[in-house]
Amino acid sequence: MSYFELAGCYPEGSSSASRMALTARSLGWGGIVFISSDPDGIFMPGAAFKVKGIEVAFGAEAHAQGARALKSRIGSLSSRYPFVAVQGSSEEIIRMASEDPHVDLLFHPCDIRHPLGIAAARSAAQNQVAIGFDLSPLIHLRGQARSRWMEALRHNLDLVRKFHLRPAITAGAASHLELRSPRELMALAGVAGFEADEAWEALRLPGRLLELNRRRWAGPGVEVL
Repeated sequence: MSYFELAGCYPEGSSSASRMALTARSLGWGGIVFISSDPDGIFMPGAAFKVKGIEVAFGAEAHAQGARALKSRIGSLSSRYPFVAVQGSSEEIIRMASEDPHVDLLFHPCDIRHPLGIAAARSAAQNQVAIGFDLSPLIHLRGQARSRWMEALRHNLDLVRKFHLRPAITAGAASHLELRSPRELMALAGVAGFEADEAWEALRLPGRLLELNRRRWAGPGVEVL
């Protein structure tokens, strides 16, 4: 299984999907998943599919006002896109996303004031919701702000280990200039507190989720061949 990066692209980012795919391929990525709150508005997605040597997929980031609306939005997106992510912008959103098996990845903001809770971690484990770690603050933050962010990340990572959750890591790139190679991202993960085998598996997780979602399921654990 190849390494897969999670990234943004134009118009939410500053680089087109095809430019991102070309750069990701040159850095050694085997695949890239573009996460957008409006996948239908992505500029010329077909050009990215024409980039040879890298697998390209377009996923959706679910947004809504309130948990009930978000749940409906997730259900709608999961039937149209092979990858659904949620940004944990509030405790209510985190709790709801962790309880929905249609969510592939929950990005937690790693805020020391609002850490990942035990109840949310347990729900995520029961519903097979992966936890996403955006490592870009490790690059951009300085001083006490970075120390607080790392403290929150390590708290979340402890819960990921305790409840046997699946982590994913990303550089959070929205421009081709912000992309990092898999080796660089693994080094950042090591500084943040990941073990080498954890980072190795985290880089492969998006590709595995895509593979599972593209298969046909009649029900939980029942595949249509």
